[in-house]
Amino acid sequence: MFFHKRTLGLFRTTAFIGLLLCVSLLAGYLTPVHAETDESVSYHWPAGPQISAEGAILIEAETGAVLYEKNATERFYPASTTKLMTALLALENSALGETVTVSHNAVYDIDTDSSRIWVDEGEELSMEDSLYALMLPSANDLAYAIAEHVAGTMPAFAEMMNTRAKELGCVNTHFMNPHGLDEADHYTCPADLAKITRPLLKNSSFLKISGSKNHEIPPTNLCKDSRWVLNTHLMIRGSKPYDGVIAGKTGHTDLAGANLVTCAKRGSLTLISVIMKAPDDTALYNDTAALLNYGFDNFTTYSVAEEQLSIGNDVPPLFNSEDTVQLINSEIVTTDSGFVVLPFSVSLSDIKRSVSLSQLSSFAEGKNIIGQITYTYGTRIVGSANIIYSNKGSAFTVPVSSGISAETALPDGQGNSLSEPPNKTEGSPKKDRRPLIIGISLGCTCFFIGIYFLFVEMPYRRKRAAYLSKRRNGRH
Repeated sequence: MFFHKRTLGLFRTTAFIGLLLCVSLLAGYLTPVHAETDESVSYHWPAGPQISAEGAILIEAETGAVLYEKNATERFYPASTTKLMTALLALENSALGETVTVSHNAVYDIDTDSSRIWVDEGEELSMEDSLYALMLPSANDLAYAIAEHVAGTMPAFAEMMNTRAKELGCVNTHFMNPHGLDEADHYTCPADLAKITRPLLKNSSFLKISGSKNHEIPPTNLCKDSRWVLNTHLMIRGSKPYDGVIAGKTGHTDLAGANLVTCAKRGSLTLISVIMKAPDDTALYNDTAALLNYGFDNFTTYSVAEEQLSIGNDVPPLFNSEDTVQLINSEIVTTDSGFVVLPFSVSLSDIKRSVSLSQLSSFAEGKNIIGQITYTYGTRIVGSANIIYSNKGSAFTVPVSSGISAETALPDGQGNSLSEPPNKTEGSPKKDRRPLIIGISLGCTCFFIGIYFLFVEMPYRRKRAAYLSKRRNGRH
């Protein structure tokens, strides 16, 4: 009898512990785990330098990855770094050989104490020479003349500037003029200046102009002598040399302080440094050198161009078997020549991918960007690549009954989705099994509870009742 009771008690205890373990496992599964727990062990980002300026950012130009930032989205007066947007719009909306005619306003609406090359009303310069005057000596009179040539009026050009800023993803920018002289509603931030500079680095004319130490503007219809202009960016001009500098723009006003945008390239790594509101020129160039050194000493780029989407019966690595962009009209879906930028101590195996596919209704002939792969390391975006469908046939509309789902997308060939693209993450190539696992866990829990009450608790209670009843009867 004693052995029987001891065995029953042991079985009862074991079953109860099993029940607790099952419930604990279920609770642990349902408890959210923050990503920082896993990433804190392996995630490493080099510590940045000490910057004396109030605002700064360093990005890798090819990927747009932010390597360092300080008050990067705070509002600052840009001064003549504004002229980067002026140059971008001029290059996008005119030819270098076009003639820019200087208006009355371009001569007389500019403060005579500000930077200028002293053109006269009615003077004619080529757009190329006008851009040299804009970028090297930072001529405000030519900024005004370029704006009127491109848009007709200063307000119209300011509207173009703000529209283009939104297209580039600027988050805290508003322009009132093309030259950068201080106005209350004329502002930008380091992150936005870096975004404005990125497309300029893909323009060979800009690189040639901005990277020049000096330039000779030939005689014009109203000026018989040549004008020599010098670059105000001392790293480019050579007064403060820095290896690899390819372009940049200065900016100084009383309210803005000292601002500097600098682009430098070494090997496959191209950096854009933005310094805003430095206390003086010495700090301005010291901060710039410190940021560029930090970038070149700690980071490198990797190409992901070889990452192609397979076709045929094999499941492509970027899509699960239920996606329908594996093979479209017998053409191959591939990725473009994307890049990622990572610290030297990090390998490609440490990054994660997510795939965004855009809505579509038709395909154009040629290359169609149907989505994007975004690469992340920790919480940082370190690169991206477009997903491209090459349609070698004629343009066609996707039928409603087609195997191409509405989630796999993009008709315009320009990377502009028609709606917000849904995200698909590489880490979950199969369906989400969490509901199934939760159901199984709950089922197991109920099963163990039932077994416990049926074979342990109920027999124990019956025996206990019988034992108590026998003792009571014995007393009587």
